[in-house]
Amino acid sequence: MKIDWKSGSAFNHGYIDGYRVERNRGMGDKWSFMLSDSKKQYMYVSAYIYPNKEELEEAILKEIKSRGPANNS
Repeated sequence: MKIDWKSGSAFNHGYIDGYRVERNRGMGDKWSFMLSDSKKQYMYVSAYIYPNKEELEEAILKEIKSRGPANNS
């Protein structure tokens, strides 16, 4: 699985397997994320702050795998 991150002013928005992901950069280049599908505004907001984009993406993929396919119908 790979997250399709957008470019330009929307580079913090991505899509993967029916989920929409938003990544947020905080102070010191630390990252968090929010996950949603078409039915909920936000279904998951990370409480943990990740030190880099690589760990952030690992956490996003782990969360999506634990949830299964998005319910977008």
